Amino acid sequence: MKPIAKNTAATAISRRSFCKTLLAGTSAAGLSTLPAFAADEILPYEAFASSFDDVPETFGPTRVSFDRPLPKDLSGTLYRNGPARMHRGDTSYHHWFDGDGMVHAFTLQPGAVTHHAKMVRTDRLIAEEKAGRFLWGGFGTGFDHSLPVNQPDDINVANISVLPVGDEVLALWEAGSPWRVDATTLDTLGRKVFSPETDGLPFSAHPRIDPTGRIWNFGYLSGSGKLVLYDISASGKLNRTSIIDAPNADMVHDFAITDRYLVFVLQPLRYSSNTAVNLSFSDRLEWDNNAPVHVLVVDKNTLQTSHRFELPAFFAFHMGNAWQDQSTIRIEVATAPSFAPLMQQIVQATSRQQPDTPPPQPKTAEIRLDLTHNRATLNPLPTSGIDFPRFDQRFTGSQTQHLFMMARSGNMPDSVFGFNSITAMDRQTDNEQVFDYGAQTIAEEHLFVAAPGNTPGKGWLIGTSYNWKKRRTALSVFNARHIGDGPIAIAELPYGLPLGLHGQFVAATGGV
Repeated sequence: MKPIAKNTAATAISRRSFCKTLLAGTSAAGLSTLPAFAADEILPYEAFASSFDDVPETFGPTRVSFDRPLPKDLSGTLYRNGPARMHRGDTSYHHWFDGDGMVHAFTLQPGAVTHHAKMVRTDRLIAEEKAGRFLWGGFGTGFDHSLPVNQPDDINVANISVLPVGDEVLALWEAGSPWRVDATTLDTLGRKVFSPETDGLPFSAHPRIDPTGRIWNFGYLSGSGKLVLYDISASGKLNRTSIIDAPNADMVHDFAITDRYLVFVLQPLRYSSNTAVNLSFSDRLEWDNNAPVHVLVVDKNTLQTSHRFELPAFFAFHMGNAWQDQSTIRIEVATAPSFAPLMQQIVQATSRQQPDTPPPQPKTAEIRLDLTHNRATLNPLPTSGIDFPRFDQRFTGSQTQHLFMMARSGNMPDSVFGFNSITAMDRQTDNEQVFDYGAQTIAEEHLFVAAPGNTPGKGWLIGTSYNWKKRRTALSVFNARHIGDGPIAIAELPYGLPLGLHGQFVAATGGV
């Protein structure tokens, strides 16, 4: 595939007060009858859901050779996490975000990769395994007979992302505790408790790591109008926490950091206090297109809000990098017009339903915050990239030149959910390179892995993809500066993996 160029101060936290509202909205779960499907034939609208058929408790370890030699300086482990257990007995969740988490490790060796994976054995998984049925639900499915939720971690599925810290990998959810996983064996070690005061509080699945290794994160509690902020050392020790007032804090998936600030882009999703037990969490979120997006800028030194901005309504799950250019903060963000169409698309894809509308048309943009004149603007970027923005994380918070994203090519059937191509945008020239995996492949998030040295943007892009016709998952490696030339090495596993969400790469010499 040829490249396509175009110009284109800390506050004490009350654990009980933070948990109270969350419990009111997460007692509903959802189950539906497990759909029948043909073992050998997959229709395009079944492609996404087929990856969750018959997922075992563990995969591997399985060693597979690459079709070409790996670069000699590329070694380490790609850790990935995502929903995996969608079916139990004759019932099935019908939203991607509800499944129990599974952590994968792809360890690169000379000429080969070894893959193994294990379910994260949360308290919830163990209880439902013992009962032989789903007891609770999660984000997107309603269930009339859910058990009471006594604390957020009762329904923690640890299924969104990972945070490698030392000899452990934290499996991250969004509304409760991280779960500790052994970085070598992938055995579940227990919940991560940073302090007695923060035990069980929400901990976002998108922590940010600055160039010193310091970890910044947040947690949201629907209905509270508050965010809890975390300042954590590179070794995983909690330094500080703070609570700030935050309008539109009912669902906040991601944020960004600069060298001086934390930046939150808070969309107009309103949490409903409707007490009907058969409503899922996403059913309780109401989109208000007439309300503004609130952007909060938080000073790292004080962990208090220093600037506030407003923008017209838009929805965004994920952000790329952010940096300060003189008196202007610039934030890369993957946007969509609203919330509900994406949720409907996910439900249809997970439930093997033929979609009744074309896929939403998200756009990537840059938010510019003028700190001097207190003005905010949203500026489209000339890229075909849609979501899962990644960049050279060694320069988090400073200006970066390359933005890598997932996209959909023109040959991908409308009825297939997900992405099948990757883009690499040069932010200085607006030139873009694109690689298309083809119509029969769903590509997952691809990560930038830096080459030795300190040259920005020099390295590789690595990622997994699922060929739904063959039911096989492959790991591909690209030269990050020549994405359009295609992979420089590919290793295909002898099985397909459940399509997941986010990951991190740990170099063989250590570090994140």
